[in-house]
Amino acid sequence: MFLKLLERVKYVPKAIFSMFKCVQYSWKEVYELCKELADKIKNSGFKPDVIVAIARGGWIPARIMADFLLIKDLYSVKAEHWGIVATITGKARITQPLTVDLSDKSVLVVDDVADTGETVELVAKHVMEKNAREVRTAVIDFKHTSKFVPDYYAREMESWMWIVYPWSIYEDTRDLILKLNCKGLDPREIVRRLAEEFDFHVDESVVRDVLNG
Repeated sequence: MFLKLLERVKYVPKAIFSMFKCVQYSWKEVYELCKELADKIKNSGFKPDVIVAIARGGWIPARIMADFLLIKDLYSVKAEHWGIVATITGKARITQPLTVDLSDKSVLVVDDVADTGETVELVAKHVMEKNAREVRTAVIDFKHTSKFVPDYYAREMESWMWIVYPWSIYEDTRDLILKLNCKGLDPREIVRRLAEEFDFHVDESVVRDVLNG
């Protein structure tokens, strides 16, 4: 159980920034941002044959984009770079590569965010190695901390914040609780601390589920 894990925690790896705030998206906001992103791609004249999602964060945006762009072929590459919230665990690396030939295909690589940019850049290079004719990249959020600038993005973030997408609400809640070292606190107090420290707002029921998970 998570409570037992919390009791054993003595050290949490240092975040990319020790103090940070969160920005949260609803499902409706994500859908609207994906529509905005799809329109930018259409207006640029780029017509991808294939979408490659970067797992895990890119799965849902990629599926929505495939619908907006009427693209049937959707593949996935799993890359790892982040550990718990706002904590980089090392150099970006691909753990589940593509196993398809993309010869003469125009490919759109999709992820949720370009934070350091290393993951998006790494996967784009990996896709090129599969003989793609052209590769472009798209993310919902482009942070100015990223050394790699995607071809398309819906939102630009100048001041660094941790972005909480609706598909990772429980995972981020768990990780933020670990960062707070909330041992012994009741769920209501944890909700208050999360809002106070990280500007992260979550229902008490979610905290209870995470603590009992």
